[in-house]
Parts: sequence; C-alpha cells; structure tokens
Amino acid sequence: MKYCTHCLMPDTKPHLSFDDSGVCQACRAHQLKNDYLGGIDWDARENEFNALLDQAKSVGGPSYDVLVPVSGGKDSIAQVHRVLGRGLRILAVHVDYGVKTEIGRRNLERVPDMGADLLVYRPSQPLHKRLIRIGLEDFGDPDLLSHTLLHAYPQHVALQYEIPLVLLGENAAVEYSGETDTAAGNTMTRAWFDRYAANQGRDARFISERYDIPFETLRYYDFPDRIAQSSTQAVFLSYYFHWDSATHLEIARKYGFESLDGPAEGTYRNYVGLDEKIHRIHQYLKVLKFGYGRATDHACEDIRNGRLTREQAKLLVKEHDLEDVSDYFLDDVARYIDMTKEELLTVLEQYRNQDIWQRDPTGRWTIPGHLQDGVAAEIATAGAR
Repeated sequence: MKYCTHCLMPDTKPHLSFDDSGVCQACRAHQLKNDYLGGIDWDARENEFNALLDQAKSVGGPSYDVLVPVSGGKDSIAQVHRVLGRGLRILAVHVDYGVKTEIGRRNLERVPDMGADLLVYRPSQPLHKRLIRIGLEDFGDPDLLSHTLLHAYPQHVALQYEIPLVLLGENAAVEYSGETDTAAGNTMTRAWFDRYAANQGRDARFISERYDIPFETLRYYDFPDRIAQSSTQAVFLSYYFHWDSATHLEIARKYGFESLDGPAEGTYRNYVGLDEKIHRIHQYLKVLKFGYGRATDHACEDIRNGRLTREQAKLLVKEHDLEDVSDYFLDDVARYIDMTKEELLTVLEQYRNQDIWQRDPTGRWTIPGHLQDGVAAEIATAGAR
C-alpha cells in the first residue's frame, strides 16, 4: 500500500489519486480551502449562501422554504443551525434505514427542538432488509442502496412538497477524494450521484434488473432526474462554509448533542458513528477490503486542519483503525437481517483482500508495512480467533 506523504490515506481508497509529490488530491483540495491568501474567499461564499436563502424565502413553497437532510449527527445539526433565525420554514428529513441506537434517537430529537419540522422515513422492511443482504453478501457493502436512499429520498420529498432549496452536507468527492471534474460544482447532479452515491454503478436500476425487483418499488433509492427541470435546487453546504468536524461539534453541543464517554469503536473520536449500527459493519468491511478504516478518515481530516501531526496521527490510527467489530454491533445487525452472528462473520471474512492482508507465522492476519513504519498491523475477526 502507498500512503499520501501529507496525510495517511492509502492508494487503495476508491477515486483517490496522488500528484508527483505523493500528496493525495484530498489534501490538495484542503490546502486550497485553508489558503486564505489566494485560495477560497469564504466571506464571498457566505454571501452567496445568504443570497441563496433570500431567494428560497422569496420564492417559497406551499409549505416549506428549505429542506435539510439530517441523521442527528453533529454535521446535520450544524446544517440546520445555518438556516435558523432567518424566517425560513424548515423541513428536516431523516432516513431511518437500519438499526438505530438510543443515543442516536436522542440526538435526532434535537432537530425539532431547534425549530425545524422533522419527517422520518423508514422504508418497507421486507424490501429494505433484502437489499441490505444483497449488498452485504454479493458486493460486500450492506449500505449499497441505503447510501443511494440517503442521497435520493430527501430530493424526492423536496419535489413532492415543491421546496425550492435542499441544503445538503459535504461534497464527499471534494472533502475525501479531492477530484475536480464531477466534484467541482456546488449542486448534486445525476453525474455526481452515479459516481459518488452509487457504488460502481450498482444502483437501484442495476439491482432491479439483476434481482427482478420492480423498479417502481425502488424509486426512492434512485436520483430523481426531473429535479433538473424543476425549481428545486440541491446544494452542498461545504461549498459555502469550511467543512470542519470540530466546528460542527461545537455548534451541535449548544443544542444538547450527546457524545460517548470514550472513543467510538474503530476510531479515536467519541462523537461519530453514534446513530446507526449497520454503518459500523460497512466501515469494518472497508478495513478488510482496503486496509484502512474510520480512524484513518478522522486522522487525515485532523492532519489537514492542523490538529495532528502525521506522526501523532499514526499512533492513533494504529491504536483504533483495525479494531475488531464487537458483538454490540454484530448481534443486532445479524438479528435485523435474519442471520446468525457466525453467518455474518463468515460473509465479512470472505471480503478480506489478500493482496493487502497476509498471515504471519502464528496464523494471524496482518498488513505488512502498515503505515510505512515496517511494523505489521494485526487484525482478526472474532470468528477467526
């Protein structure tokens, strides 16, 4: 594995590329964000945002002026915060796509307390559980269509309610991959959706055709193409404001956002991955397939924003990134999708990338040369011990 020379992101990450200096494009994008001398003019961007809100208020919809997709996490609470106190009618939309936690439910309740209406959508469970198992068993991604649903459903709602503005969160293509073609704009388009929301073209239409599922039952899992001809606009908030976890955490805590007492499993942060259990399985599969996990994601953000040195980040990644997935997640997820824990572990193990992982002389799985320090990292699923 080759690692970025500025952060710790490996070349196994999809959509990521490196320049001649070995710096990944996500780091280069962040350098532009943080360069106040010749980089992005954030004051001008904020003025653009204010004008956008003024326009949405003047146009208005029958019931709402702006829609904000929310998970109940720190980022979505910050998104709602950005539009409060402006006389806007706000609809927050939450997609409950799996196994919610109690702390996740409590944090989600902060949203209506803030002053937004909250619509919670839970898809048909027989269909959705089937989709989770298809994604997990056949493609190594339990969130395969949950991810497209999260991106698409709020826009369907905006069209149905004739809401002029959808305020999305970060443009993941810029924040985490740094690509400049499809990622460059400030709006979500079909091209963006197909490249970054859908996993390598495995979208609702692909699943419909391959598994003989009527496409009409999957319509909310797919991008609504008619949005391009409508008066509704879906924009990324990260285009207008410097997207930063620490800033969002500070905002969210003012509204009663709860964190864990200690680090969340798989990372050193205590305020992420709190609301949904299936996402932990998704992140663990990322470790098995690509050799990095959530601690790497968070450490790279902290390096780019000057909160950690690369060497400090390495220590945190080594401690947390390759952590086993615990029974706290395995038991509930397996039960939810009608598997035993042992069956779930067997499925997970089949996606271990043996171009990255090797067994050491004791039979344990390792990543040789993990983080370029010559020390092999170890991981073993509960079923392999």
